[in-house]
This record gives sequence, structure tokens and C-alpha cells, in this order.
Amino acid sequence: MGGGRRLARRDRARLTASEGRRFAFAVGAAFAALGALLLWRGRERFAAVLLITGGLLFTAGLVIPTRLGPVERAWMGVAHAISKVTTPVFMTVTYFLVLVPVGLLRRAVARNPLRRDPASSSYWVRHESREAESLRRQF
Repeated sequence: MGGGRRLARRDRARLTASEGRRFAFAVGAAFAALGALLLWRGRERFAAVLLITGGLLFTAGLVIPTRLGPVERAWMGVAHAISKVTTPVFMTVTYFLVLVPVGLLRRAVARNPLRRDPASSSYWVRHESREAESLRRQF
């Protein structure tokens, strides 16, 4: 649903005022927060750059939100390029630090999750017969 709207928006030269403000305030606030963090950590030069960038975006969101289309498209292009690297790295780390140890632990400690009797030649599990009345309203 949202993908078609985003695709249609990408073809337009300008954002709507609401879209421009939302982009400028969100990204401007992120830059300002990072700048404040760097300022607190004693990195004044980088903090100044981030705080100025955040302030400019916030001001542009107030004054000219419809003209932020190229900035938003460039920002999303950079975000897409970064995600091409970070997503595989994150998924690899998750696989090897979470899924592999859990799988090895389950193999070492847990019993067979399929509950198969080694003497049996089938995976079917026998149950005691139930009355037909209890099976009428299953859902």
C-alpha cells in the first residue's frame, strides 16, 4: 500500500508541505541529538557541524518544506546504500551469535522435537480414541 504512494511521490519534483516538514523535523532532530551527544563528549568541531545541519533542516522545514524533495531523495539514496552493507552484516552477526548457539544447545540438551520413538518406523503419534462429540466444534 505505502510502496505505490512512495513510488508516485518519487516522480514528483516537490514534496507536500506535510512530507517536507516531517522529513526535515525528523532528520534535523536526529542531527541535533547527535550533535548534542558529541558536544557532551567534547567533540566541538563535529558537534558544531551536526548542530548547524540540524538547525538548517529544522528551519527549512518551517520555511520551505515543499522544496526539500532533492534533499530527501539524496538522504534516502544514502540510506539505501548504507542498508546494502549493514543488513547483511547484522543478519550474519545475528545468525552466528544467536541462532547457531541456540541450535547447538538444543542438539546437546534437548530431546528430539519431533518426539519420534527410535524403535518406530513412522512419525505418527498414537492418541487415545476421543469421543466424536468433543470433535464437533473445533473452532
